[in-house]
Amino acid sequence: MPPQCVSTRGTGAGQGRCTLSSRSLHSCAVLRFKVGPFPVSVYPWFFLSAILLGAGYGFGWRLAAWVLVHELGHAVVGRAFGGSPEIRLEAFGGVTFPQFRTRPRPGRQFILSFAGPIAGLLLGTLAYGIVRALPPEQGSISAFIMGQFIWVSIVWAVFNLLPILPLDGGNMMLAFIEGVRRKPSLAVGSWISVFVALAVAGVVTWLFGPDPFALLWLGLFALQNVQRARAAAVHDRAPEAAAAPQEDALEQADVAAAMEDARSALQRRDFDSALAASARLETGGGPFRQAAALRLRAGIELARGDNEAAAMLAGQSYTIWQSADAAVVAARANLRAGAEERARNWLRRALEAGAPPAAVRADPELGSIA
Repeated sequence: MPPQCVSTRGTGAGQGRCTLSSRSLHSCAVLRFKVGPFPVSVYPWFFLSAILLGAGYGFGWRLAAWVLVHELGHAVVGRAFGGSPEIRLEAFGGVTFPQFRTRPRPGRQFILSFAGPIAGLLLGTLAYGIVRALPPEQGSISAFIMGQFIWVSIVWAVFNLLPILPLDGGNMMLAFIEGVRRKPSLAVGSWISVFVALAVAGVVTWLFGPDPFALLWLGLFALQNVQRARAAAVHDRAPEAAAAPQEDALEQADVAAAMEDARSALQRRDFDSALAASARLETGGGPFRQAAALRLRAGIELARGDNEAAAMLAGQSYTIWQSADAAVVAARANLRAGAEERARNWLRRALEAGAPPAAVRADPELGSIA
């Protein structure tokens, strides 16, 4: 998250909100295991990025070990705060889903985001202590490996603490801003992240010359934050669009089939299959299928505990196709994220779009704000 949301991403390149992808390499985990009480899923891109880093910088597998320790730092704190964390190792890093019932307060979110880099630094401190207690022979393989562990732990922890979303430092910055402003501030945090990413890219190039990997990551962060800021602005405005066109019977059948597949997968806690159902629906084309796919992805994020990602996806779905279902998901996600006023606004839109008032009032979660 984490960030200001309930998931945290820790990577050699950063941490933050999980983004959903319909690409096949992200469709299924290739390795699953547990570290203590924490389930860990490893995806193909994680191995490919480790190989890429190994070719570029020579420490791919050491960074992979650091990422796992980093994510465990988030998971331990998430469990201490009452969550049931799950870890996914993905491209250039990982994401931890604390799976809180409600959005943590900014102070707790700050600690949750800070826990990852601290865990990585503790790994480096352990390696340094071993080197001091049992000095390896100078120039030996063990000396090189321990030196790399120490270097990776320090450099990547510092990089991860830069105030750029989705890095841990960016989520700490966002938690601080929201604690001061006392309202969701994703757009503000995203624009700050764009400025810092470009500034850091300029400083790195000026001091050390152009580094392809660093510039690629910083450029991707800047682009991602521009998109996030614009999406957050659209979500905040939730513009009232013209009446949506009518869907045809084939589109309705496709959506119904995808919803049933996803519902069955979510009952098994099989998020990969649920995402695959959303991806298949999206490839069908047309605004009705696209809006339904976004709404489906919002429901998946809601089930995984990433309430703010769910709210944003549901809001995007509503801007494409004004359905009562999308507005209800947006209301539920915002309520769980602690944005009660925004949840009320979405609930009003749901009623205007045709949600049955009696069903809304009877809802054990939404009925309290109906």
